[in-house]
Amino acid sequence: MNKRHLPFWLFIISAFFILVVRNLFRDGMFMDGMIYGTVAHNLANGFGTFWHPYFSKTLMTAFHEQPPLFFGIEAIFFRIFGDSIIVERIYGLIIALITISLIQKLWKCLMPHRPEENLSWLAVLFWLCIPVCFWSFSNNMEEPTMGMFDLAAILYICRSCVENKKKWFRLFIAATMIIAASLCKGFQGLFPLAGVFFFWVVFRNISFRQMVTRSLFLLIVVAIFYGIILLKERVRLSYVLYFHNQLVPAFTHPGETHSDHFTIVEQLFFELIPVFILTFGIGIFMKIKKSKPATDLNIRRASIWLFLIGFSGTLPLMLTMKQSGFYTVTAMPYFAAGFAVLLAPFISNLIEQLKIDSANFFTFTRVSWLVLYAAIIFTIVTIIYLPKRDVRMLHDVYCTGQVVPNGSIISISDELYNQWSLYAYYSRYFYISLDASTIPHEYFLSEKNPDKPKVPVGYKLLKLPTQRYDLYIREQ
Repeated sequence: MNKRHLPFWLFIISAFFILVVRNLFRDGMFMDGMIYGTVAHNLANGFGTFWHPYFSKTLMTAFHEQPPLFFGIEAIFFRIFGDSIIVERIYGLIIALITISLIQKLWKCLMPHRPEENLSWLAVLFWLCIPVCFWSFSNNMEEPTMGMFDLAAILYICRSCVENKKKWFRLFIAATMIIAASLCKGFQGLFPLAGVFFFWVVFRNISFRQMVTRSLFLLIVVAIFYGIILLKERVRLSYVLYFHNQLVPAFTHPGETHSDHFTIVEQLFFELIPVFILTFGIGIFMKIKKSKPATDLNIRRASIWLFLIGFSGTLPLMLTMKQSGFYTVTAMPYFAAGFAVLLAPFISNLIEQLKIDSANFFTFTRVSWLVLYAAIIFTIVTIIYLPKRDVRMLHDVYCTGQVVPNGSIISISDELYNQWSLYAYYSRYFYISLDASTIPHEYFLSEKNPDKPKVPVGYKLLKLPTQRYDLYIREQ
């Protein structure tokens, strides 16, 4: 690592601990991420298959809400590291580190042999400051994994166009990464197919014919792959169910949270506010310093190319009726890097003026080390002592899960029907399924309600130190 840039990287690592690691390693997850972890955990332990994943005995016995690659990869982690709640966290940490590495490599691909080449930390900083990015990693969402594959595809597309050697091999790797992304979340992962076209539009260092042949190569490799796997009946069935469960509703039914076609644009804007603030703040500083370093055409072109890729990963979602902020995660590395590229000449010029042998720089470096130590300590204390989410729910799941045999089905009261996180926690940690039907099971779970407990006849309360729920057992 360049000594001149060491303090800045230390600050980036500090931010990574506070924004990602601190929340990543605490118990409790967003509902979707918990469901995904449960499906992967089941797959690792022989419940369901790769093309026919499984959630629980009573809910989504055939889980075809998304293509299966994410679950397959995370299942490997469960097989390696066991059933601990730490497994999803290890997986998320590794995906985050790989993503940062890919952002660095893409930056260096766009800035070869330039003073700005060592400023990849600026793009990482902008990316880390986007709330939905560090939130998604700490909640086991699928978007970071899909985004990682798409980022790798864009990197190899960039290398094939910039370096112009081993181009077909690199394009084949890019196509493979696009396939992997689409196997995580379907059509949304295919946006890098436009990468070569955007490169031709912006840089013009390849001919129109080269653009067409390379784009067609990517498309043909992807098409051949799907043509081959769809020959298998179980794969076709999996995609037919995915089409009916996820794709058709996405275009025909309003989402549970957002149904406005412009929601994705609004979410993109609000998530990028920290980046806008940083960019604006640095711009004001540039004006105060009266610094206007030369910005050549390639810098501006690189920024435009990154923005186009980012928009290609988000704007097509306007066609659907199911929209949410975390759908933008896959596009955020390009927006972060795009804004960083615009500021890179000024930042580079400023850093080159630093005297690395001076007392001030030595103090700056020591302060950056102290900040890192403080960030690590703060992260550890938070993980140990501060709850994340669903504290009372998790307390009761652990408490009752020690009583109810693994693999059981628990009857639940009507008010618990929509508490999907409760289903996921029980299934993930104890293989316990919840049933809201009228079929009686040995155990019955309901919200604590001293005034009017809604308990079927024939059940008696188990005296457990629960906080939110009551568990009943059927009398013999």
